[in-house]
Amino acid sequence: MTADGEIDATNGKALGRFVERHTGISTQLILDLSNVEFFGSQGFRALYYVDVHCARSDVDWALVGSPAVRRLLEILDPNVEFPLVEDLAAAQSRLNCLARCHRLVMGRG
Repeated sequence: MTADGEIDATNGKALGRFVERHTGISTQLILDLSNVEFFGSQGFRALYYVDVHCARSDVDWALVGSPAVRRLLEILDPNVEFPLVEDLAAAQSRLNCLARCHRLVMGRG
């Protein structure tokens, strides 16, 4: 999923709900925010909502963040709890690795 422009109080909640509605049949998600120009605190809340939803739904995810997203996460997520990666290739690599791990754990590897 891709979002661009601004994520703020007017649309942060909608982003979280959109992700929730569209991850029903998937076990993986790449949230590409690499073109987000402004990322406010409601954007952070949306990411927290996405993180909780994905954990509850067994959806592995990766986040590609723009400089604006990264800047806010440096402040509000200093322990790097969100699965932030550099680019789409790194996101895909992360999810491929997680899928392999899941197969090994399930004995299908």
